[in-house]
Order: sequence, then C-alpha cells, then structure tokens
Amino acid sequence: MDLFEMADALKAREAGMQIAADNADSHVIGWTDRAFQFLKDYARTHQSFISEDVSDASKECGFPQPPTDRAWGSVYRRALKEDIIIQVGAGRSRRRHASICPRWGSLICKTAVSA
Repeated sequence: MDLFEMADALKAREAGMQIAADNADSHVIGWTDRAFQFLKDYARTHQSFISEDVSDASKECGFPQPPTDRAWGSVYRRALKEDIIIQVGAGRSRRRHASICPRWGSLICKTAVSA
C-alpha cells in the first residue's frame, strides 16, 4: 500500500466512524458523549482492557446501546486524544473469531497495582 492509498484508507476510517457516531446520536440523543463518559469511568477502574470489555460492561448495566458497536470507534479516538487511554499491546476478540484487536491501557486508573 503506498502513501496515498494509506491516506485514503485513514480518511475512510474517520468518515466511517463519524457516520456510526452520528447514527448512534440520532437514535439516542448525546450517545457519543455519554459513551465517552462510560469509557472514562471504566478506565478509572481498569488498568488494561479491550474494547469488547467496555461494550460488554455497558450492555450488562443497561447502558443505551448504539445501532452498531462500530459507534464506539469515535469514542476511543476521543479517549486517545484526551489522554484517557493508550494502546499498550494486542488482545484477542471474543466476538470476531479471536482476531487481534487493540489492548488499551488506562492513563487515569485509580486502582492500586498489586505486586
């Protein structure tokens, strides 16, 4: 893939995330802001996680769900930009046939690290 193809792919990724976020907000007013707060709260108590951990926790507690889990993508981009999380490695997806996915590390975790 050349540099121009990568630039186009990145633009398409951003556009797709925005479409999913806009769709979620049209179904639940303010969903992306609420989801960002949910992710931030989760990151305060979990040192490391994959995105499925967060979306599963949101489902378990009755948090309003977007039409597609893809809507979480823009929430993670915002959390990266606001220094809430950082990619610390890779994990394995439980839903996507054990495919590789980002492992996120919290930059705001308040739990003690055990030795």
